Amino acid sequence: MTSFLINLFKLTTGTMIAQIVGILLIPVVTRIYSPESFGIAQLFLSIAAVLVVISPLSYHFVVMLPEKDEDSMNVFVLCIVCILSTSAIAGAVFIGFADWFGRIFEMPLIVDYLIWLPIFVVLSGLFAILNEWLSRKVRYGVLSRGIAMNSVSTRVFQIGGGLIAPSPLGLILSSVAGLTLAVLFMLRGLKEDIALLKTVTTRRMRKLAVRYKEFALYGTTGNLANSMSWELPAFMLAYFFNPTILGYYALAIMAVRLPMAVVGKSVDQVFYQKASEEKNLTGGVKTVVQEVHTRLIAVGIFPFILFIILAEDLFTFVFGASWLTAGTYARILAPWLFAVFIVSPISSLFDVLERQRAYLFFEAVILCAWAVIFSIGGSFGNPALTLALFSIGGVLMWGAKSAYLIRESGAGYRGSVLSLTRHLLLSIIISLPLVLAVFLELPFHLLLGIAGITAVAYYLLIFFTDTLVRSEVIGMVQGLVRPEHIDWMKRLGLFR
Repeated sequence: MTSFLINLFKLTTGTMIAQIVGILLIPVVTRIYSPESFGIAQLFLSIAAVLVVISPLSYHFVVMLPEKDEDSMNVFVLCIVCILSTSAIAGAVFIGFADWFGRIFEMPLIVDYLIWLPIFVVLSGLFAILNEWLSRKVRYGVLSRGIAMNSVSTRVFQIGGGLIAPSPLGLILSSVAGLTLAVLFMLRGLKEDIALLKTVTTRRMRKLAVRYKEFALYGTTGNLANSMSWELPAFMLAYFFNPTILGYYALAIMAVRLPMAVVGKSVDQVFYQKASEEKNLTGGVKTVVQEVHTRLIAVGIFPFILFIILAEDLFTFVFGASWLTAGTYARILAPWLFAVFIVSPISSLFDVLERQRAYLFFEAVILCAWAVIFSIGGSFGNPALTLALFSIGGVLMWGAKSAYLIRESGAGYRGSVLSLTRHLLLSIIISLPLVLAVFLELPFHLLLGIAGITAVAYYLLIFFTDTLVRSEVIGMVQGLVRPEHIDWMKRLGLFR
């Protein structure tokens, strides 16, 4: 577990500052672009996201699995071939029928931007497989800097483009430019592996494609359903409502998912590598699942409780008064996003345990449930009601997925249920002063101060009461800090 936390620390600390900078720049972006521009750009990105998961045919998830680097490199090149082929086909379809797609979503402006779709898909696909390769080689420093470069440069380009001519195109091209810089930087991390390209042959790629065909057959279909379930809200909101409502939703999701992704994505990558390693060594993944899942609950639940309490005030203060509705939407979606946060990292068990059929089943059921929920909510013409039904359904669906994965790993439900119950009650009790402060309508800066104090109290309590968290944090600190610099910590009794 110590090596897990150290690798996680390497991955998160390299990106933390840059991700925070990217997040801090969002208020600047929201004051330049209108909700309508956000909505149109979100529709483009939602279409692209669906295509991105199809492009490598899920073979990028295989990069981590083979014991030999030669096999992994063959899979890596196989992914590139798949990405280039599928993006070319998708580009021809969307550009050729651009007017039809514009009429479907009642957004004629989207037609002018679809020409950038294949370029975005290729860059996103390359970014994904480079993530997998660098994780396999435990080059988390290069990986973290690449992720950071994508985040910061995208925001900088958005601000620069918006100051010249604010439009959806500025948001879209900024994402393309950010990905380009990140991919070029991450390719430098492959310099040590150039010799492995000599082992790449068509015959070997074909053999590995057949060996892991269930990833392509079931994994791709499941990933498509997963991506559609993430992007379907944007499609349905565009269909039933208007670009402004979609813009509010886009900011609500972005503002919550970006901070969540700073830790969540890093945990996902490190967990996948650790679970694959443990399975190869012991034949099981029970221990790593128990340790990671219960600690994700402990660490993650309190920020979401604070966010639910402060969401509307926070959005108005940070993004401007015109984004109050986005804060309301974010509060509604927070329970679902917490469920995603604690389940997403262990979802890689579908790949580690080779349960692609089960993955496809879950994603298909979730996609169908979303279609029904948004159809019902959309028919009432009430976006808040629609998102509330969506959030409730999300908690139930992701809870069912979590239960299945825990059962298949052999970890047992008891630890996760106890952790959720204990830390939920603890979070509610510690956040009561903040609830009272909101009720008394205290100034926002005082609310932030109270929130900070309660957060410190919560995490200190976790540190001193959870023996595993305490021992692993201490082990991580001792491994990263020079011995002479931690004497004062020992005198405080922290390392006993």
